[in-house]
Amino acid sequence: MDRKIILTLIISLISIHGLLAVGDLDKNIKTNCEATIDSKTKAAVVDSINRLLIEQYVFPDVAEQMKAHLNNKLKNGDYEEINDSAHFAKTLEQDLFKISKDSHFFMEFNPERAELLKAKESPSKEEVEKANKKLFEDARWNNFGLKKIEILKGNIGYLNISFFANPEHGGATAVAAMNLLAHSDAVIIDLRNTPGGWPTMVQLICSYFIKGIDTEGRTHLNSFERRFDNSLEQFWTISYVPGKRMYEMDLYILTNRYTGSGAEEFTYNMKNLKRATIIGETTAGSAHNVEYKVIQECFVMHLPTGRPINPISGTNWERTGIEPDIKVKAEDALDKAYLLALEKSLKKTKDENRIFQINWALDGLRAKLNPVEVDLKILKKYAGDYGERKVQFENGELFYQRTGPKYKLIPLKETLFALEGLDFFRIEFVLDAAGNVTELIGLYEIGFKDSSKRIK
Repeated sequence: MDRKIILTLIISLISIHGLLAVGDLDKNIKTNCEATIDSKTKAAVVDSINRLLIEQYVFPDVAEQMKAHLNNKLKNGDYEEINDSAHFAKTLEQDLFKISKDSHFFMEFNPERAELLKAKESPSKEEVEKANKKLFEDARWNNFGLKKIEILKGNIGYLNISFFANPEHGGATAVAAMNLLAHSDAVIIDLRNTPGGWPTMVQLICSYFIKGIDTEGRTHLNSFERRFDNSLEQFWTISYVPGKRMYEMDLYILTNRYTGSGAEEFTYNMKNLKRATIIGETTAGSAHNVEYKVIQECFVMHLPTGRPINPISGTNWERTGIEPDIKVKAEDALDKAYLLALEKSLKKTKDENRIFQINWALDGLRAKLNPVEVDLKILKKYAGDYGERKVQFENGELFYQRTGPKYKLIPLKETLFALEGLDFFRIEFVLDAAGNVTELIGLYEIGFKDSSKRIK
């Protein structure tokens, strides 16, 4: 697994605690930071990192090892030839990871980010408000992580989450998304390449899909053990959520090796509660919760300060990742989930019109997964006039035309064809006992049919 790609995904959108959305920072911020770095400053940076490691890193024994490693490298002059601040930051990051193997460690020389972080903690209400406004605007620009919401053919809901936003900012948008999905027959949540986000947004979305089974109709989702204040924070489903809950709805979660942190928490919660089918690839294995720390005014470090403890497993997914229930390549995960959802929905319904529409979706999906080839002799047999409908055979392919544009026909079955670029209409050829084509039936997605007899 490429740690650099995982780190890029984790920091490119949001930290696990949502302390700072990256976005475009204010390039007009004035700082006293220098791009070059001297020995005194390097020693001060290492000292600050060591203090934070001992006080707050999730595993005290590993913190001691990292401290000793950095001190030895500093003492031995391994950093002496480094004069560039950004290079020094990345070198420290590599050294921290070498000992900890914790993919959440990240170091950067970033004066603008450091200033914004300090503003958020400022005693000045004006500075705090300015920082919060910046965080809100960055999240809003990305629609609070709700990248795509769609009702797929066959009434299957689809939600692509790019990050789990602060619900203080994006809660109303998440509620709107949940209510849009609420009348689907199944829901697919796509967390491929989702680096993480706020545990409180994870909590909110989980609450729509999990029926409360414990105190006050709630279910215990997860707990976070925090080193910096020796606290244990529990997360339970919320007793009340706006709109319709989806306790009984079939749920599918798509993952890949870049599904990390908060996205893994959502997946892990649902898997342990046996509430969803996980489809795709093993996730990144980044469980620790992180705080941003400003180092010597100019550097920023991601410091893992705690770990989740699942109430069912008693552990978490750090380093191991989460194994899917159905392993497929990441690029095939959506089609696999969609196929399963449609097939299960078809078994449940007795309504003839719904059966028609589900089969419509299944025929299209199955042909996509396993393209159908029809013998040229058969294709030629279909060419002809069906009243005002015309079917032409040209260069080994069939084309359909009524009174307007000409459409290429794509085979879904030997006698059933879709029209390229027109997804609500299909045609089916009807043959008699001798194998002669007698008519063409126009099929409409809403269930309507009309027939045209062959005249030529």
